[in-house]
Amino acid sequence: MLKFDSKGIYCEQAGIYIDPWQPVDKALITHAHSDHARPGSKAYMSHHDSVGMLRQRLGADINVSGVAYGESFQINGVNISFHPAGHIIGSAQIRLEYKGEIWVVSGDYK
Repeated sequence: MLKFDSKGIYCEQAGIYIDPWQPVDKALITHAHSDHARPGSKAYMSHHDSVGMLRQRLGADINVSGVAYGESFQINGVNISFHPAGHIIGSAQIRLEYKGEIWVVSGDYK
């Protein structure tokens, strides 16, 4: 379900990247540190506690939305949820489920 390409960790089914290395259309962000959240993407999604830090780092006008830990949502049939990582405020592990296959991207964690 996930693969690495020149822009980062990619989920083709959902059309999203996780902590992309280059600008992309849709970026899921594990936390607001500069090695995980980079400028230039069209839309960002993170845990809601990271939204303010992302705006401060990447610009007040970025398109960013926040979700709560454990809140599940779907993108193109992929169930996605953010779960505590314990690294910094708002840091998250991102869980993706598609057709019975489950992957978790941890980012940094404690």
